[in-house]
Amino acid sequence: MGFFSNMYTKEGPGVRKDQPPKKGAARFFEILFRDYGHLLKLNFLFLLCCLPMLIVVLFGIVFRQYLGMLLIAAVLFLLCSMPVGIAMTCLHGLTVKTVRDEPCFLWHEFKKCWKTNWRQSIFAGMLFCTLLAMECIAAWYYFFTATESNLLLIAFVSFSVLMLVVCWLFTTLQMLFLDMPLAGMLRNSLLILFGYAKRTLPAGLITIAVLLCLLLLVPLPLVPPVLLLGVPALLAVICDMWAWPVMEQAFHISEQQAARRAEREAGKGF
Repeated sequence: MGFFSNMYTKEGPGVRKDQPPKKGAARFFEILFRDYGHLLKLNFLFLLCCLPMLIVVLFGIVFRQYLGMLLIAAVLFLLCSMPVGIAMTCLHGLTVKTVRDEPCFLWHEFKKCWKTNWRQSIFAGMLFCTLLAMECIAAWYYFFTATESNLLLIAFVSFSVLMLVVCWLFTTLQMLFLDMPLAGMLRNSLLILFGYAKRTLPAGLITIAVLLCLLLLVPLPLVPPVLLLGVPALLAVICDMWAWPVMEQAFHISEQQAARRAEREAGKGF
């Protein structure tokens, strides 16, 4: 055991005090290796909330030739999109903590985020899921029925989906940290989309690219295992890595949180 004992008793190089924080791919893989188990559990909770809507979508696809069934599926889709919006807010609420290296107790934080943000998340989630479904139906109808391609229409649909994804991402992040009406958050999201395009557009493009890969490249029987391996949570981490610096620059979230903590501590002192 002398050979192995030296490996465990010898001190490693450690981390220098002035070590700069990792960025980009190095930062993502650091989070992946450190918190994958945590993200896997969070991913399961998110998928559990999305399961009813996925079942309704499959129901609509199977019975799409019957108008009555499609109407029933549309109503059920709206109802099932309510928990999806809340779950998406909770997903980003916990992945942002991971990106910021903050301590996070999964179940406690998930419940807290659900109770705090469910009112605004319900309507925002219904709006986002409805608009996204309309875009997907329009794209599907065009690509499978059009006799010739229209590059202008393809570009419009693609940009519309990109706007939806980015606006939903920043609306969700604002729900977590800012106290304002939903209309104000949506307006801010549009301003952020165009004002910080260097960071917002890559986040949206990465999301769309992953979704297209799942739909076009992964065989249908393999989609559920791929999702269960943590793809939604890992995608949220990537998007938050791009989006969080924008939130800091636009709203100074860390400064506001530090000011609130100082007020609370001052109040306890008295």
